[in-house]
Amino acid sequence: MVEADMTYRARRLAMGGARRLFADMHPSLRWHEGVLHIDKMIGRHRVKASGRGLLLVPSVFAHKPAPPVSALEAPSLIYPSRGVATLWGPVADAGGAGAALVPLLGAPRARLLGLLAEPLATVELARRLRVTPSAVSQHLRVLHAAGLVTRARQGRQVLYRRSPLGDGLAAAG
Repeated sequence: MVEADMTYRARRLAMGGARRLFADMHPSLRWHEGVLHIDKMIGRHRVKASGRGLLLVPSVFAHKPAPPVSALEAPSLIYPSRGVATLWGPVADAGGAGAALVPLLGAPRARLLGLLAEPLATVELARRLRVTPSAVSQHLRVLHAAGLVTRARQGRQVLYRRSPLGDGLAAAG
């Protein structure tokens, strides 16, 4: 989940710079004229990151952004990872918009396509669907061969995501 968040954030940064990177990270964060502002914080200090970078740390345990405790620490920001609610939510089903895809793709592939709006690894998909990773791999191979999903290696994992064609099919379904 955290790797998927990092991939999402890297894409946002590449597509629109820091403003887009922080735009949907948390309502308390605001990027303005090269300065990251964090509203509603207990402590009041400034950390100059210019030339030192900013370490972004997604967390499933944070409910709001957390900057360094002191101005002397290295610039970093712990923030709530995207998709945390899925850890406690029900398993995805093929109902709703994906129900129209079931006759075309079959229920397992329709569910997979529905989950792949964000990059996910085979193991995470298997966990969410409560099936084996090998079963997920077989379906992902078919979806990839059909051009409905893309894959990208990240460390030891391969992350899958819907392709533009897959996005169009999911939206139409």
